[in-house]
Amino acid sequence: MCFAENLKEMLESKDIEIKELAYGTGISKNTIDNYLSGQKSIPNAENAVKIAKYLGTTVEYLVTGTILDNLQSQDISKTIKNLYRLNKTDLEAVKTIISSLAQK
Repeated sequence: MCFAENLKEMLESKDIEIKELAYGTGISKNTIDNYLSGQKSIPNAENAVKIAKYLGTTVEYLVTGTILDNLQSQDISKTIKNLYRLNKTDLEAVKTIISSLAQK
């Protein structure tokens, strides 16, 4: 997905109106409308950071749709390595827990 689609998704999921985002970031409503319409594909770095901070996400997510940052990736890698160390019974228990949590 592109910046406009990711931004629209975040606004909808957090129930935030464009005028609220504009006020909260100091970016004009017209400029945000342009980002959302795709007329201006992505904001400059300063505006991207303001938008990401206001929405409680990362610039990376807004631009790429990916939510993993480097630290999260390292944590996931460590977790996977630890999973390999579990016996079959414990691994099945972990899989059940993860599946249950993912369905929430």
